[in-house]
This record gives sequence, C-alpha cells and structure tokens, in this order.
Amino acid sequence: MSTQIQSHFSYLQEQIEADVTQKDQTITFLFQKEKIKLDHPHEVSFLSEVNQTIQKKIEMKDDELCIEYKLPQTYSYFPRHVQRLDEKERYILAYHLVQLVKQHSLSRVHLLVCPENIVFDQGLQPYLLHFGVMESLPPYEKNSDQLFQEVKATVATLLDRTYTFEQYVRFFQTLKLSSLTKRIHEASSLQDLLIIIEENIERLKKDQANYTVVKKQSWKLTRGIMYGVIICFIPALIYSLYSFFFVQPKQTSFIQAQEFFLQDQYSDVVTELQPYEIDDMPIVTQYELALSYIINESLTEDQKETVRNTVTLQTDPQYFHYWIYIGRGEAEEALDIARFLEDRDLVQFGLLKYKEQVKSDDELDREERQQTLAEIEDEINEYERQKEEVQAAEEKEVNEGTEGTVEADEADNGQLTEPAEQAEPASAPEASDASDKKETESKEKSGE
Repeated sequence: MSTQIQSHFSYLQEQIEADVTQKDQTITFLFQKEKIKLDHPHEVSFLSEVNQTIQKKIEMKDDELCIEYKLPQTYSYFPRHVQRLDEKERYILAYHLVQLVKQHSLSRVHLLVCPENIVFDQGLQPYLLHFGVMESLPPYEKNSDQLFQEVKATVATLLDRTYTFEQYVRFFQTLKLSSLTKRIHEASSLQDLLIIIEENIERLKKDQANYTVVKKQSWKLTRGIMYGVIICFIPALIYSLYSFFFVQPKQTSFIQAQEFFLQDQYSDVVTELQPYEIDDMPIVTQYELALSYIINESLTEDQKETVRNTVTLQTDPQYFHYWIYIGRGEAEEALDIARFLEDRDLVQFGLLKYKEQVKSDDELDREERQQTLAEIEDEINEYERQKEEVQAAEEKEVNEGTEGTVEADEADNGQLTEPAEQAEPASAPEASDASDKKETESKEKSGE
C-alpha cells in the first residue's frame, strides 16, 4: 500500500519541492524536472555509493526524476519508530546524528537534516535519505546556519517531545523551553551539542546503576501479584478509613449521649446526637433522644408525664421517630408517622408544630404560605370535629348505660315491695262479723 507522506514531510517537501511516497520499506522521491537544475541522472549517480546499505534507484521518467530508496528490514524510519526508543536510546541516536553532521566533508554534497529525512539501524546509527547536490538537486548550496538550526531542532525533537520539529526549527526563539531544550538552543556549535548529550548520557548511566534489570515475564508476574494484593487491600483500607473517620466517632457520640442521659443532661443529649440520622442510631439511643426531646418540649408537666409513661423501650420505634422529628423541626415527617400510626393526638400535635414551621418559613411566598396554613387549619378542624364526635358517642354510651342501670334497679325494687302493698288476709273472726253486718244492712233496706 502506497502512502503519500505529505503531513510528515511538510518541511522536507518545502525544501526540495518533491513528492514523497512510502510503501513498506520503500520510500520514493519524485522531482519535477522543470523544478530542478539536473540535466542528466549521471550527475547524481555517485549518490548510489553513499550509505550503501540503503539500495538506491535513480532514473529519469519523462519529465520526472525518480529516486527510490529501499531500506533493509532492520532499519527504522524516524517519524514512525522513534517513539519506541527509551530515553537513553534517544540520547545515543542524537549523539550519533550530531557526529554524522560534524564528520561530513563532501563539499559538493549538502546535508538536509530533519526527522522525515532520517532512518536508523538497530545500532542506533542514523542515515540521511536525500542529499542536495550542487547545481543538480536542492539544496544547491551549503547553508551552515540553516543546517545547524535543523540539527538543534532535530535533537530537541528527540530529547523533548513537547513540540514538533517544525515548531522547534521555525519558532525556537519564542517557545517556552525546558532547561534541556534551552541549553540546546543556546549551543553555539556542534561540539557544544555533543557535550550536552554526553553529560546526560552519563547522568542516565548513574541513574540506571540504582535499578535492577529483571525479565519482562518476571516483572509482569510481580506486577500482577502486586496489583492483586492492592485490589484485596483496598476494601480493607476503605473499611478501616470508614471505621476510623465515621464508625468510631459515631459510637463515641452514642456512648457520650448515654452518659448525658443518665445524668439528666437532656440538652447535651440532643446536641451530641444532632449530626446523626435516626436510622444510624440503635433503638436505645433513639429512645434516649426521643425522651430528651419530650422533656425539652414546650408541654405542661402533666402532659410530659403522660407522654413519658407511653414512651418506653417496649414502645414501637415509630413513636421514637415521631418525637425526634418533632424535636428537630421536621414536623412534616413526624406527621407522616402519626398518620401511619393513626394516633389522633399525635397528628393534632404534629399539625400545630407544622403550622408554626410554615409561619416562620421565609422561603414560601405569601400566597403559598396562606394556602398551606389554610390546609393545615382545615385538617386540624376536621380532627377536632372527629374528636368531638367520638367524645359525644362515648358520653351517649355512658348515659345510655346509666339509664339502663336505673330502670333495672327500679324493676328490682318493685318486685321486692309488691307483697307489702297487698292487704293482709283477715283473721277468721273478723271475717264472720263483717258478713253478719252486711246481712243486717241488707234486711233494713228491704223493710224500708
């Protein structure tokens, strides 16, 4: 597959005005004859003898000059493979590149140094692909200053990949440079560049002396074991941190609250347990907090005593929740619990508390506040009406029971007094006298 190397060869193409393509290990430079000074391929045939490990084919095709470079399989192309090198290898490649430029002595052959024109072998020895030839191929003349800038930019690209080669070569003076690239930019000769590179190679040698080289397979195994240990350790670490920062302080607060409760310091109980949610507390702690709120509530002593008698450790925990919500100013949540428990007294008390909260809620606008208060008032009135109906029904039951008792008593009394009301039977003599008297009166009336 043939690839046009336009983006990678922008600087190179600008300097030589050629099209460059790459297919596997073959790179082809195609020059338009009208753009170069070359008259005959024999003028540059000697280039085949330069870097003989790279096969070159030079031929003229119609109006084009084609130079084909076939790289050995072990050679690497700078832009595509340099990222595989480690830090020390990049310094060695940079060192060899500077030496290559420094040792060049052919006056008729001109160097063009840029990443796109460089390949290197396994020994990190660099080779240039294209050379300028006087009066034949660009660059036609030797420009020492430009060549030195190209070398510095290429070395900077090798050792510090913060910027691209084009940025280094064009904007070296305006870029924000690291200490290393700043020294490279300030170098005044190729020898200065070599000194900078040598110093860093020595530094790397000393650093590497502190490390132990292990096989890649062993390192992978060790790393896998290490990751496994870390993964297993993470849950334990998380739990330990959670216990240290949350569980232990919470348990300490529960114990402290219990001490306050036993000392009748109910306000301190409320303060100590304020940060914790109800569900995070044990039942005993909920009971202590609920009772503390009840004692601090604005109730009469008789009311407090009545409520305290109904709130014990055996009471449904929902009652604890109700009084805790009331004490914390969360009357709406308390109302939900009271409705669930179907306790009319708790509902009414919760409604009164909720009414107070709505009145003091500055976040509600006037219309919303009035509407909410009206709904609360209607519900209070409804509960009052239901309560009165229940009381009336109870009184009626009591009255009916009383009347039934009176009637039953009267019936019992009548049965007991009935024999006394009847006349006692007369004795026998008295009955005979009475009969004779009636007969005499009857005869007298007949004689008359």
